Amino acid sequence: MILELYMKNCALVEELRLGIDQNLNILTGETGSGKSIIIDALGLCLGEKYDRSFLRKGAEKGVIETVFHSESSNLKKVLQENDLDLDEDNLLVITRVIYSDGKSVARVNGRTVKLSILKDIASTLIDIHGQHQNQALFNKETHLDFLDLFGEIELEKYKKEYKYIYDEYSEVKKALNILTENKDDMQIQREIDLLKFQINEIESANLSKDEYEDLLKQRDVYRNSEKIYSNLNLAYQNLYDGSVNSVDLIGNAVKELSLISQYDKTLSDYNNDIERIMYEIQDISREIRNYKENIDFEPYELEQIESRVDEINNLRRKYGDSIEDIFEYYEKIKSRLEEILNRDEKVEELKLEIIKLEKTLKNKADELTRARKEVALKLEEVLLVELKSLNMKNVVFKVNFEEAVFNIKGQDDIEFMISFNLGEDIKPIYKVASGGEMSRFMLAFKTILADIDQIDTLVFDEIDTGISGIAAQIVGEKLSNIGKKKQIICITHLPQIAATADTHYCIEKSTSNERTFTTIRKLDNNQRKDEIARLIAGSNITEKTMEHATEIIELAKRSL
Repeated sequence: MILELYMKNCALVEELRLGIDQNLNILTGETGSGKSIIIDALGLCLGEKYDRSFLRKGAEKGVIETVFHSESSNLKKVLQENDLDLDEDNLLVITRVIYSDGKSVARVNGRTVKLSILKDIASTLIDIHGQHQNQALFNKETHLDFLDLFGEIELEKYKKEYKYIYDEYSEVKKALNILTENKDDMQIQREIDLLKFQINEIESANLSKDEYEDLLKQRDVYRNSEKIYSNLNLAYQNLYDGSVNSVDLIGNAVKELSLISQYDKTLSDYNNDIERIMYEIQDISREIRNYKENIDFEPYELEQIESRVDEINNLRRKYGDSIEDIFEYYEKIKSRLEEILNRDEKVEELKLEIIKLEKTLKNKADELTRARKEVALKLEEVLLVELKSLNMKNVVFKVNFEEAVFNIKGQDDIEFMISFNLGEDIKPIYKVASGGEMSRFMLAFKTILADIDQIDTLVFDEIDTGISGIAAQIVGEKLSNIGKKKQIICITHLPQIAATADTHYCIEKSTSNERTFTTIRKLDNNQRKDEIARLIAGSNITEKTMEHATEIIELAKRSL
């Protein structure tokens, strides 16, 4: 349920903090006072699109914040899926910050979220029904969901069994589609030819794992062969073979040190170390000479290396960035070719499996349909009772079933059919319902579903459209009954509905310093009488009007 709504710089609201009670909360006010601002603000907290005209004139930024308390398992599931959580008191704070440039930011418990996530979260918390928001009942696609929600317990077993087979059936169909890819024989043969060509091209290349890197190194050596030979020769000359070379110079140093090494151990160590270095340089010099003498840079070898590198690069462009990628692609296309070549046999296996599953699926779908029809009869009976209690005594309501192709929900294509008036043909609901009839029809639905769904808060914006008199009184009683199980927020113009409130708020508009302000205040008993008198007679309130207002409130108390 909603504990508190905070608004700042929203339309005519400069700043407002509204605590909302349990049960039935009624909001009234003069036309144009700003009642729709509350609905629009809640809508933004539910993830609706932001229109910058909702920001108060002259403001750069506005804020709407709603504090919820909920223990709904559906809410906890959605939060968990998005790495969010309620606080330790099961509180959830939804914040929407709006800006003058048309941008907005949504937060849940302080964390920024996408609007799609906000919508998923909000759909478990609150349900808003506006004057023009009965489209769900007008939309045939939602009727099956309404029926399944009403019969949730009775249908659970059948839906679960059907879905288990349907998932298996879908997987087999998916495997068949992957195998055939909806291609004809000519397309399949073209794919076979292409796969064979690619396999042969990779096999003919006779690749080895580290070959490419080794070739690049060899190519680098061959491309720099002249420089390598020249530098090796100079190095050998300097170390060993030149007229002045390192070995001779170090040999002279060894000779001089050997003559004095007997006088001091340190001198002897110097002599030994330098003599060792001389022998190491001699060894290295011989290795350089051997390397130089064995160099054979033939131009055709470089051409072969270049050709092989080009060949591998061509394969890399086609099949992968590295030789490992090429090998991986090779295994993949070999498997695909084998799959296609064995395709006919596998296709027949899958087709037989689909036929077998379709029989089982049909049985489960029929069982689900029969269960739904039983639930539909109960819905028809219960809904008619509710509608008649709403002073709609001549209503005929039926749930029409047609068979559809197998889908995730079964094989049922259903539609709500209704006649509101005696002697009229039964027709799809969207063809025959007026505004007042739809308001009461929707209210009857909500009355039935109040014990079933987990949504804690229902918001009704002008549910009194098209009704008056006794019908209005009955609607008020229905709202009060639902309010015993849910938190209800209802905007109304009718005194009969307002009189049933557990908590009554008045929305008022005032002006100051050439600016307009909307405020909301909670009414006490005397203020309620004044407001209901205004709903009865407008600004022309008399003593008789006040008596009438008192009488309406007393009648509402007795009837409830």
